[in-house]
Amino acid sequence: MRIALFSETFPPQRTGVAVVLERLVRHLAQQGHEVLLAAPVSWRPRGDVALPGEVRLVRVPGVPLPLYPDLTLGIPHYPAVGRAVRAFRPDVVHLVTEYTIGLTGLRLARRLGVPAVSSFHSNIPGTLPYYGLGWARERCWAYLRWFHSHARVTFCPSETNRRVLETQGFRNVRVWARGVDTDLFAPRHRSEALRQRNGSGKDLHLLYVGRLAPEKDLPVLFEAYKRLARFRLPQDIRLTLVGDGSYSAKTRSQAPPGVTFTGHLEGTELSRAYSSADVFVFPSRVETLGNVVLEAFASGLPVVGVAEGGTLENVVDGVNGVLCAPGDPDALAAAVARLAGDADLRRRMSANARSWAEERTWERAFAPLTAAYRELASH
Repeated sequence: MRIALFSETFPPQRTGVAVVLERLVRHLAQQGHEVLLAAPVSWRPRGDVALPGEVRLVRVPGVPLPLYPDLTLGIPHYPAVGRAVRAFRPDVVHLVTEYTIGLTGLRLARRLGVPAVSSFHSNIPGTLPYYGLGWARERCWAYLRWFHSHARVTFCPSETNRRVLETQGFRNVRVWARGVDTDLFAPRHRSEALRQRNGSGKDLHLLYVGRLAPEKDLPVLFEAYKRLARFRLPQDIRLTLVGDGSYSAKTRSQAPPGVTFTGHLEGTELSRAYSSADVFVFPSRVETLGNVVLEAFASGLPVVGVAEGGTLENVVDGVNGVLCAPGDPDALAAAVARLAGDADLRRRMSANARSWAEERTWERAFAPLTAAYRELASH
């Protein structure tokens, strides 16, 4: 098949959608498909990615989104994209994101008479209140309903998210789950030297991985970390944050003393950061899934998360992690304290977390998506 994808984000941009999309285009190329991907030039140049020869990357000039500069918006209907897509003659179009590049893909699919699928990765309506734009939530949902109504199928990353979309009036919604590399993320990458550098090997090490952005609810995590001092715990607690973003400086200024910031990590450095921790903490309530939860599980970490959004898809309370009320630092602190005081419980949850991750391969995750491509291309 010839598959054309349109996305606002792709490496070297650092978003969960970009990571998944790179995985997808490599998978499609390995399966013998031809791929064309249209994506904007990152406004923070870090060097482009090397892709297989079966993948053609068409870059579009772009500008950072106001209030959210981690995302670059491409120029819509950029002529070079239209020429490339017409020459490519796709069998199916995938609208990965819903904004300027997605609109370009939608326009071309309709003009060429090519079937389109879409995907809903990010809960933008849920993030708007964090930027003082809560008044625009319903308008945003209305636009998203209109956009996705033009796709034959809309994919989202979790059953939890599928139910939300159907409640909002979306039709033909299917789940395209996520996988995890259980070789890259594995307990065997644990480093005692890294634990010593961030405190002590005897401490309980908490880890957060993700963008440093308002919607990640990191102030709730910081307040919970401070409140752990109220508990009589058998060891000291250390907190490390891995990630960056345009709100990095503000996030660092909000953090209590003793919190470690590593900046962006990837590859083996990221693997060591995960496996050298003891508990993964994830306070975000607006996730559609949370790829980092699966990476933490693969690394053998129980997850303390909130009982809202995509975190519910993977964290089973009392089995591979602890769920607590969203936006509640006391509940988050109590959940961490529970794990800190019970080493046997942490070990059981760690084993369960790893087993959960081992069942979620990328090949299995991509299967419903590629099946939909074939289904639409054959009609």
